[in-house]
Amino acid sequence: MLPLNTNQIPAMFNRAIGLARSGKPHDALDVLAKLRKLAPKRAEIPFHMGQIHLKLGQNQEATDLLAQAVQLAPGELTVWRAYAAAVTALGSSRARGEARKLLKSAKLPAAERKAIAQAFAANQTSSTRQSSKVSPSEIEALVSGVNAGRIAEVEAEARALIASRGKSEILSTIHGAALAQLGQLQDAEAAFKTALSIDPDYGEAAAQLGQLLLAQNRRAEAKTHLLHARRLIPHNPIVLGNLGKLYNDINAPRHAKDCLDLLLKQDPDNRLALLIRAQAALSLEEAAQAQANLDHLETLAPATGETLALGAVARKLLGDDDSARAMIDAALKKDPDSLRVVTIAANMLHQSGAFDEADRLLRDALARGVRSGAIYRMLTQGKRLPLEDPVVAEMQNLWDRPDLPDDSRMDLGYGLVKVMEDAKDYDAAWTYLDRSNQIMRQHYPHDAEKAQRDFDRFHAFLKGFDRDRIGTVGFQDNQTIFITGLPRSGTTLVEQILASHSTVTGGDELGIFHPMAFEAVATTDKTGGTIADMTPAQLDQLGRAYQAAIDTRLPDADRITDKTISTYQIAPLAWLALPNAKIVALRRDPRDNLWSMLKNRFVAGLHLYTYSQTDLVDTYRLYTEYLALWRKMAPDRIYEIEYEALVANPEQEVRKLLAFCDLDWEDACLNFHQTDREVKTLSLAQVRQPLYSSSVGKWRRYAPHLKDMIEGLKGLEGVPED
Repeated sequence: MLPLNTNQIPAMFNRAIGLARSGKPHDALDVLAKLRKLAPKRAEIPFHMGQIHLKLGQNQEATDLLAQAVQLAPGELTVWRAYAAAVTALGSSRARGEARKLLKSAKLPAAERKAIAQAFAANQTSSTRQSSKVSPSEIEALVSGVNAGRIAEVEAEARALIASRGKSEILSTIHGAALAQLGQLQDAEAAFKTALSIDPDYGEAAAQLGQLLLAQNRRAEAKTHLLHARRLIPHNPIVLGNLGKLYNDINAPRHAKDCLDLLLKQDPDNRLALLIRAQAALSLEEAAQAQANLDHLETLAPATGETLALGAVARKLLGDDDSARAMIDAALKKDPDSLRVVTIAANMLHQSGAFDEADRLLRDALARGVRSGAIYRMLTQGKRLPLEDPVVAEMQNLWDRPDLPDDSRMDLGYGLVKVMEDAKDYDAAWTYLDRSNQIMRQHYPHDAEKAQRDFDRFHAFLKGFDRDRIGTVGFQDNQTIFITGLPRSGTTLVEQILASHSTVTGGDELGIFHPMAFEAVATTDKTGGTIADMTPAQLDQLGRAYQAAIDTRLPDADRITDKTISTYQIAPLAWLALPNAKIVALRRDPRDNLWSMLKNRFVAGLHLYTYSQTDLVDTYRLYTEYLALWRKMAPDRIYEIEYEALVANPEQEVRKLLAFCDLDWEDACLNFHQTDREVKTLSLAQVRQPLYSSSVGKWRRYAPHLKDMIEGLKGLEGVPED
């Protein structure tokens, strides 16, 4: 591609604006990012980028970009107002302090400067509205009626006022809220949409509609309206609470914590916020934070089975196994019929290899009438259910019920896939799988273009990478062994092999380095820099921060494995920040690998590409492109191991693996299945067995159903010709 020149700026800028207006914000950002490097002094570029990020709910990015815009255009009131909106939405005291400093150099009239200063200080929780069709006292009476629980009365009054005075955004929103509490969900949704048709920027209507949709598990629609509401009333408790819950539901715990922290600043004793924040912290394995939230919750209300169960998870993460077991026993005693308690307890037993005990726990719950697709799915994990098992008939009968909720059907379906596969009834397995994957795609849509954008942006960031810097910069006192690859490629198996070595502690999927690394990248990229501009101090700080996080999570470990899947996307940063770390990348016949992903249910919100053959192929293609790029940049810094070779010649391959990791041979690494350690992934049963080759070639049983996958893989690297 030819380099850009300044004559292209107007056309590219207009193209970016057109893309943003036509509903393609990410494409617009890509164009604007190129423009920003070409014309770093033009304020309109970070201004529009900030506006797009604000609409996407990415408040930190919006604030950073708009801060640059006001520095480039200190006299533009429109830019200052947008900056104030972003700072307010972010809700960060540090961002407010930086904004006030920048405001001192603003070239604005005194009155406008004062208004902007007030905007920085505001915590907007509600819209400023006055209806011309009803008086403030009438509105206040309706709201008081809702708060007093006179819902049916308020619904009738609001309906009568709309009929006599005409529709208004305020009346329709109050009417919708009453209808929602009366269980008339369709009418409530229509009322909220009427309010937004009258005034699209009425934040309360967007917030109420988002809450209604989230309660129906319509998460994608809910997210759109809640993010819109957050731009309008960024500190509204309904908005923050529901966004926090939504982000937690879709496994975006960092975003969940951001929202819930803002809510808890306003309402420190909000019980639901404390509970969800504890769950989000546990997802990030921040056990101490989770325990603090749970302790606070216990001062407000007696412990429940769920809070005790979450406390057990926190204690286990903190290394107190005895206390964890006592707490989960207490949770089961307190609330034995809680689905949440039962599944947490069973999951903890699975992780420790106590499959028989987990089986008894789940069956006892079913016998007491605790029924859920999740319980049936968990029963199929780690144990083979014969077709004559009464539980299988229960599962099939439930599947045939037309009123079965989607979430339960998904879990039930993946459990039945396992049952039918074990029974070698592959046509039946496919029937359950196809429907379950369809539901997953519907509830958790995958942004197929984002992965490519991430690759392209990081590739551009790597311009000027200097191989000779490896070992001369970064934090030297870390020897982590990163194990990476696509899910279901053998990463858990390789970690179990390495963790069986006497000097290595298995860390599992820590998920620490990736967010730290990309925060460092964002800091450099903000000013148009590349990896060549990352300073030795910055790289050393990144490595030390990772080590500090490990010391907190695994305080007694000397050398660890980190099986975070996404490490393959950021290898050069690991080389520079942690020069003595090792990276092991798994390769597996992509037909088996992709099929294994397609047939398994992952944690909600993770690996969203695994429910579509086309998305799986695209993910595999990108994986090979990442590895090809790393081979070109530093071939000796990453070790690729083939799953098929490992199971065919285990001793030979394990010896080579240990040599790359600078580990002496130990027989225990070949007898990895005897190692007693917790495993948290879908492979928790397999790693407790010796190596076997029966999983090789399983895709062939389903070849007639995998045409999109098979065709899509043709010509890609690593695909066998047979």
